Amino acid sequence: MLYQHLDLARFIQIFLVQGLIGFFFLFIAFRILRRESKGLNLIISCFYLSTTIGVVINIIYAFIFIEIIVFILHFLTYFFLCLSLMFLLIFLLVLMKSESIITKKVQAFLLIIFSAGLLGLLFIPGGITINESTNWKPEWSWPFLIYSFVICNSVILPTIFFSVKLYLKFEHIELKKKWKYFIVGMFAYYFVYYGTSISNTLADPTFRFIWSILSLPSLICLYFIYFGVVKQL
Repeated sequence: MLYQHLDLARFIQIFLVQGLIGFFFLFIAFRILRRESKGLNLIISCFYLSTTIGVVINIIYAFIFIEIIVFILHFLTYFFLCLSLMFLLIFLLVLMKSESIITKKVQAFLLIIFSAGLLGLLFIPGGITINESTNWKPEWSWPFLIYSFVICNSVILPTIFFSVKLYLKFEHIELKKKWKYFIVGMFAYYFVYYGTSISNTLADPTFRFIWSILSLPSLICLYFIYFGVVKQL
């Protein structure tokens, strides 16, 4: 049964793109936490770990064919991948304002509000369909996609704004150069998020295959998030 549902496009997307991203991010999180498990290091490691959790769940449900379980696991995959976006924003806020202003309580508040917004996706009728009729591939409704874009853009747009603001604030040439790498890696991550979301909504086999190929170069760019800034922490 597995070979009937795991076509080339899905194999590339799950095991090559998302799989490599997840396990590479786990490696980076381990390296960061090994240096120091507090402050900025802890926050940015949560970005990597949240992505890893989402990817691992995604790989697990590729081998399961029980509708309710697959539905729950698919939603959890999306939830943790989106949650990582908030950790990236919090990282930038703390970097700009310091942890004395963006306190643990503020960070927890932002995470709770964003998580509640994501959980609202569950109340969209017919938002996710994933069963034998869809060949066990997720198919999203347009209301689900629009709502998810609204929620996630409320985090993505401020992250982009603060990233550019920090870049313009830096005066050291080498630091500006490093920050450019961070921004490129950040946009590569957003590229994967938007592309995968649209692919799940269109649910077109040709588009899924094209997207699986287009998303491969993002694997290299995603390293820039670590290389640009996190490696220097």
